[in-house]
Amino acid sequence: MVGVFEGQEQRFSNLMRFVEIVPNQRIVIDYGTPEFNDPDRFRMTVTFDEQSNGKTILTLRQLHPSADRRRAVIAFGAVEYGVQTLDGLSAWLDGVSPT
Repeated sequence: MVGVFEGQEQRFSNLMRFVEIVPNQRIVIDYGTPEFNDPDRFRMTVTFDEQSNGKTILTLRQLHPSADRRRAVIAFGAVEYGVQTLDGLSAWLDGVSPT
């Protein structure tokens, strides 16, 4: 993954393995590094729930290997970065260039 982090463009070696894809319902992903036994690998589940008004609620959940690792990821800023990612997706879906 290439991204801007703390004002610098950086490369991160990430590996996403799609475990399950159910169209219009759910995507399950194992997320970590290319290391075979990555101790920090976690499972991410994205669900899509259509509402009665025709809009869709997207929910993203992460299951980390330990409570300590979860705390470390939150301290790193994962929640804020996740919001930024979803905001970018929303802008892209709306046909707007994200800032």
